[in-house]
Amino acid sequence: MIVARILDEGQFTLDDDARTELEERDTRLLAALEADDQDAYAAELAGLLTFVRTNGSELALDVITPSEFVLPNADMPISGVRAFLADHPA
Repeated sequence: MIVARILDEGQFTLDDDARTELEERDTRLLAALEADDQDAYAAELAGLLTFVRTNGSELALDVITPSEFVLPNADMPISGVRAFLADHPA
């Protein structure tokens, strides 16, 4: 089981068979972030969040568990992601 958190939204569990797709989408999102390409970032983020919401099951708000993937919310710009990463290094 994979747990992914969407900031300001909640946590979702996904089956292990979703890992490859999740990692590929996350890699494309990071590439857009590193390239400072806001359009590609927005498109990749939208696709990634849709994938998590569609293929995952949302955990109840009172259930807190470590998340393997922490994803920006849909409204977070590249600058917000950079600030978050600076405050929360991996």
